[in-house]
Amino acid sequence: MALAEEPWPTAQLAPTGYTSAINSPTADVLPWGGAGLSLANSNPERARKRSDGSFGSVNAGFGLLPGLELVGRLAYEGDLDCNLYFKPCAGGQRDLSVSAKYQLPIELPLDTRLAVGFTDYGGAATNYRSYYGVATSTWGPLDLSLGYGRPKSASALLDGGFGSVVLRLDDHWAAALEHDSREARLGLNYVRPLTRDLALRVGASRKLTDSTGQQAWQMNAALNWVMGQTPEPFLPRRAPVVAPLASAGADVAASPWSSEPPAAYATPVAAAMDMAVASQAAPPPVSAQQPALSPAPLTAEGLAQALQASGFAQISVRHSPAQAGQPALWQVRAESRRWRQSQLDALGAALAAWLKPVGATAADELLLTLTYQREPVLHAYTNATCLDGWLQGWTRCAGMAGLEEADGQPGRALWLSRTGEWPAALQARLQSRREAASPESVQQAFEAAGPAWLPQFEIGPGLRTAVGTELGLFDYSLALELGTEVNLAPGLFWQGVLSAPMLHSNDFKDGQAFAGYRPQELGFDSSLLSYWKALPHGVAAQASAGYIDRNYRGGMVEGLWMTEDGRWRLGATAGRFEHELTAVRQTPLLGSARWSLVPGAWQLEATAGRFLGGDQGYTLASQHWFGDTMVRLGYRDSQGDAGTAMAARRKFVGFTISLPLGPKAAQELGPVSVRGTDRFAWGLQTKVGDKDNALTQGYGDQPRVRHGLRSDVTDYDRNGRDDMLANSARLRAVLAQQLAR
Repeated sequence: MALAEEPWPTAQLAPTGYTSAINSPTADVLPWGGAGLSLANSNPERARKRSDGSFGSVNAGFGLLPGLELVGRLAYEGDLDCNLYFKPCAGGQRDLSVSAKYQLPIELPLDTRLAVGFTDYGGAATNYRSYYGVATSTWGPLDLSLGYGRPKSASALLDGGFGSVVLRLDDHWAAALEHDSREARLGLNYVRPLTRDLALRVGASRKLTDSTGQQAWQMNAALNWVMGQTPEPFLPRRAPVVAPLASAGADVAASPWSSEPPAAYATPVAAAMDMAVASQAAPPPVSAQQPALSPAPLTAEGLAQALQASGFAQISVRHSPAQAGQPALWQVRAESRRWRQSQLDALGAALAAWLKPVGATAADELLLTLTYQREPVLHAYTNATCLDGWLQGWTRCAGMAGLEEADGQPGRALWLSRTGEWPAALQARLQSRREAASPESVQQAFEAAGPAWLPQFEIGPGLRTAVGTELGLFDYSLALELGTEVNLAPGLFWQGVLSAPMLHSNDFKDGQAFAGYRPQELGFDSSLLSYWKALPHGVAAQASAGYIDRNYRGGMVEGLWMTEDGRWRLGATAGRFEHELTAVRQTPLLGSARWSLVPGAWQLEATAGRFLGGDQGYTLASQHWFGDTMVRLGYRDSQGDAGTAMAARRKFVGFTISLPLGPKAAQELGPVSVRGTDRFAWGLQTKVGDKDNALTQGYGDQPRVRHGLRSDVTDYDRNGRDDMLANSARLRAVLAQQLAR
């Protein structure tokens, strides 16, 4: 497992937009999956004047890949509410930019690391742009750094050689001495872990020289945290971890596993136990720690009741007992009510509901299908023996006779499929099982009763912001949103978002610049009738009609094709909408392609065509997953038709961070379930390639429905086979936690 462990010792975020000693960069970076948010009372590149009013920088940094950190910076000074378009505000600044640093994957003596980076990319004005290289060596408690910076802006901080020495006094305190190429500073830092994944850092430094007007005393406060579990990169040629058969006959059922997995592959279970502890759940058991199993035989009705208790509905169970040398087969179909934020959570809960009463040594087989709006979205196949061993860290199971790989290795302990289109050997095996499980041989079957419509509600904030503009440092509009889904028939459902305005800043008031971007009154932000259907060969389609937001009504059709392993996805969207106020008709037409570069962790996507606002162009995105947290970096380039309000060409760069809110499990209130928002998203963007920073909105907007193909069906692009395999530790953790209940 690649987990960001204790990111705080080397994660000092400087006001200038990188990890640092004080203000000068080191070769260390935020670890993969680590993040930081810092506030400083200084802009080291500028002199502070007594009349400036507010003065400082806010930085948010992310460890997006091994060795790569990205930091967004908002530098400000002066009256933060003053309109900079008017002369009385001359001299103020609100500069939004991005910086990045990459630590080279080179091993050098004395634990020496090398890194290169840049500062201040983006925005109409690049006040602080520079490029630099730096080396850092560790000598016991000392970190020594030397580097060289090349400025591309007159006021950039790094101009020539710089260096620093950091002395770690103990686990909490560190002293730093640096020369940032302009000034020398002496500082002291204190770090205090608050939880397993969160730490607070505070620091202060004093300028020792007086070469510039840089602020004498500098204060910094920061939070560092782990965004979420980082998936193991998919390694298709890794040696399989096999659970060999001990012997033949009765010994197989008694002891099918080796005593313990190789040490190199013991980490998934350890990670699962760590996750259980972190969530304050009981440590997940391995088979020897599982509670005593009920001696009563499991029935179809009993399994359906267990699934209902675990948060499932629309349950179908068919059980064919062992006969003619064939093991017993359970065919289960269920719709998740409680586990809607992640299909892995739903899968783990369903597997646990079956495995716990069946027992770890039973030869029973399971064919499980999870549905969304009563249409299948995820399939799993295993047997109890193999699943118990998979829980302990094995990847292959000799109990899967007849499913050996081409190289003779045993078949997978747990088979997963998004489409249910299995490899030929498994397809033949399942076909023979289904034929054996004829209606005459099925001794137990159960169809769960209950309403089919199963209303789903999700509650969360609706936040719209404008950050770092000439109108103000931070403008916002906050509303309370209630998302709703009601199933009407298989694949057919109504969805809507009811929004209630709560608070907003001055520039979102009526008559102000952002008034048109806030909900004016209680009402539906969207209201759509949607229908989706899974088609053969990895294709799925969805049609929606109604109000896509408060202003646009019409309809759209979406189509997706995804490979079974999830590596490639192609999509197309076509729609026709009319603006309620202007009566302008828009016909968005878009195509997209997505490649999973590191399954479960890193995806690249390109979209091109005509957007919702009528402008034409393309977008490029890099998506990075850390557990349920996703950071998306984006570039947009589009231009409207001549003679329209969007005729100009606009380019933007920005980022979005999204994550689920509230507990993973929804609350069931009779036929209704209530949960937090599935994906709360917030981000920033800035214009690039322009000399002005005039406010522009609406470029590159894509028509999106809240639920359907791109969310629940594909689990937000996470249910390809390789993506799920990369997140095996999380699935093990969920399964173990549910078994421990």
